[in-house]
Amino acid sequence: MANQRENILSLATELFYEQGYNNTYFYQIADALNITKPLISYYFKSKSLLAKEVSDKFTIGNKNTIAFKLYNHYFNCIEKQYDLQLSTAIEIRLSEMLCFIDPKAARFVQESNKDNYEILFISHYKDLYKIHDRQYHLNINHKNDEISMLARGAIAATTAIRLGYLNDEFSCTMSECLDYITTVHFRFMRVDEKRIAELVKMSAEIIDAIGFEFNPYFKIE
Repeated sequence: MANQRENILSLATELFYEQGYNNTYFYQIADALNITKPLISYYFKSKSLLAKEVSDKFTIGNKNTIAFKLYNHYFNCIEKQYDLQLSTAIEIRLSEMLCFIDPKAARFVQESNKDNYEILFISHYKDLYKIHDRQYHLNINHKNDEISMLARGAIAATTAIRLGYLNDEFSCTMSECLDYITTVHFRFMRVDEKRIAELVKMSAEIIDAIGFEFNPYFKIE
C-alpha cells in the first residue's frame, strides 16, 4: 500500500509539472496506474492536498541536495564551520529561483496557489524556524507559540511576493526580488539588518560560484 501511495505521488509530480495543476485530474492518475479514483481520495482528500504533498516532497528533496552540495563544495572546501543562517539563505534563494526560471514550475505555483489554502504553509518551515531558534535564540515569545505565527506569516508574505513577481506586478529585477524574499524570512526571525545584508550578498555569490541546475520535475541539482 505504501508503494501505491508513492506511485500516486510520483505520477502526480510528473503531471503537475508537464501539464499544470489545472489540467491534472484524479481520473488521469487512476487510469495511468490502473487504480480507482476512490483509492486516490483515500490517500489524498483533495487535489490541493495532493499538490501540497508533491510540493513538500520536492522541497525537502531539494533541501537535502542543496545541503549536500554546499557541504562538499563550500563548507568542507574552505574548512569553515557550518553556518545555518547562510545555508538557509542559499536554500531560500534557490527555491525561489526554481519558480522564477522554470516556466513549468512557475505555472504549478501560480495555479495551485489560486486553488487552495493548504499549500501556502509547507510544514517544514515551522521546523526550520525552530532549528534557528535553538541555534540563535531568536527574540520571540514562546508562551503564545509565536514561532508558529512567524513561520506562517513569513510563508504568506513570501508567497504573495513570489506570485506578484510571476504576475509582472513589480518593476524589479529577478535578483532584486530574490534579495527581498530572502530578507523577509530573516526579518521575521528578527535578525540584525547588517547580518541580513551579509547573508543576502553571500548567498548570491556562493550560488554563482558553486553552480546549481534547475531540472525538470521541480529538481534543483
